[in-house]
Amino acid sequence: MATTITTLLLSAATVLVLVSAFAPSSSYAAQPGACDGSSLIAELALKRPAGLTSLLENASKAENSQAVLWRIERNGTSPSFVLGTLHIAHSSLQELSPAIKSAIAASRVVALEQEQLSRGAYGQVMAQAGKLMSARDKPLQRMLDESELKVVEKAISAAGYPEDLALGVRPWVATLFLAGGCPHETHEPMDLIVANFAKSHGKQILGLETLLEQFETLAAIPDEAQAAWLRASIEMNDRADDVTVTMLELYRDRQIAASLDIMRELAPNAGLTDARMQDIRHGLITDRNMRMAQRGMPLFEAGGAFVAVGATHLPGSDGLISILKSNGFTVTPVE
Repeated sequence: MATTITTLLLSAATVLVLVSAFAPSSSYAAQPGACDGSSLIAELALKRPAGLTSLLENASKAENSQAVLWRIERNGTSPSFVLGTLHIAHSSLQELSPAIKSAIAASRVVALEQEQLSRGAYGQVMAQAGKLMSARDKPLQRMLDESELKVVEKAISAAGYPEDLALGVRPWVATLFLAGGCPHETHEPMDLIVANFAKSHGKQILGLETLLEQFETLAAIPDEAQAAWLRASIEMNDRADDVTVTMLELYRDRQIAASLDIMRELAPNAGLTDARMQDIRHGLITDRNMRMAQRGMPLFEAGGAFVAVGATHLPGSDGLISILKSNGFTVTPVE
């Protein structure tokens, strides 16, 4: 059984490539019909006004939350840029702004969150990742009730795999099955649009993290925190299109810092306690900010770099923009 589950997981992983860890903005299970939705902000204002008000106020006060494109400068070098992206495919995100295009065109190198892998290298990563994904103690059976488990089984089945695969996976893997993107979406995710534009201009493209490191990041989050985020994804499963539109609204309104914590308001019964949210934030954002800043620093020091990472990595006292500022760079919001 363990060998079968591992084999299936490695196969499933080829369609569940990590674009955004636990990204609420892409939480879709396979559903019929077009993936249209509406923002949940107005609904939250009626149902959970205090929580929403506090959430948005805190987001507006977060350092460096007023822009998604930043100019990074230091005397004697060409300016660099940092772009915060949304890891989703949506019709409204298909065209890069003139400022973004200009910044990419003027750069000497473009760095994305994740490395680009050859088919052979990808297979090697998946072989290493198998042990991070599988679990022999059937954690979902222990952590979820019957109705919740059925949602996961349905998502796994819709992806073309046997339902009982759910009994052998860690919670973070199950969450990825619920974050597979709109099944009818034919557009490209924002990160890929940036990469393709950079390639069309002959730019060197680098990755700040490896795919295995991203899988390891998910696996290192405590199981109870993983399970709470999975329950939130399950709770919002039938509102996934609305969640996506809500994340787009937060992005456009430059309330990026609210995009993680809003899941606690949207899924109040999931068990996303302060401690569990802290575990998730540290694993998915804070620790990775330090890693990406360390690897991106030589690029910024040389100048002429364009770095595109998930927008949640930019704001806050521990965000990439604050880290660059503390290292002597002048940071200027562009848009």
